[in-house]
Amino acid sequence: MSYRFSVHSALFHTLKRLIPFFCGLSVFLGLLAGGIFLERQPIYRDTLRLHIRAASDSETDQRLKLLVRDRLTAETALLTVDAGTREEAEYRIEKALPTLSAAAAETLRKNGCTLPVSLSLENESFNTRSYDTAAGRITLPAGQYPSLSVTIGKGTGHNWWCVLYPSLCLPAAEKEETEAALAHYTDEERRLVTGGITVRFWTAELVTWLRSLMGETVYRR
Repeated sequence: MSYRFSVHSALFHTLKRLIPFFCGLSVFLGLLAGGIFLERQPIYRDTLRLHIRAASDSETDQRLKLLVRDRLTAETALLTVDAGTREEAEYRIEKALPTLSAAAAETLRKNGCTLPVSLSLENESFNTRSYDTAAGRITLPAGQYPSLSVTIGKGTGHNWWCVLYPSLCLPAAEKEETEAALAHYTDEERRLVTGGITVRFWTAELVTWLRSLMGETVYRR
């Protein structure tokens, strides 16, 4: 009788010690499921990012990165200003890749740089990122986005990225222009990017972190 009691007592104490573990696991799985759900939301389908990798972290290469950024954001804004969807914007940019590549290379040459520059359309993983615009701060949740990827030289320097479509990258954009760009999003998407829904962003960050553990490159700088 005492033996059976001691076994039950030991089992009870073991289960009691495991309760925090199972609670933590439940929270983790809940956040993971939330992150996976968030990544299926239209914001990822309706956004096209611009991602530029500098040749190095030297002052000169970082300055060149920003000059290429200014040239490409101006060129792509003209291409996508009246595009009705991200797919249409991406199609126009894909057709214009040779012209955009030439524009980027010309910008480098005019500033004394002979390094190669390559442009391609990719699906890339980014962490959560906020941008200050004329219409206020917008925040894009972590996750995979289609992007126009630009690499100068070996691309080992700090990255620069923003939102190519809708056109939210233009540094001189007025409030009305930024609001017009945001109008390409649905009401829910605008609430997401302008309201900074922290819990949902944390779940997206969790999925992105797990992807990085599995060897996928996640851009954080």
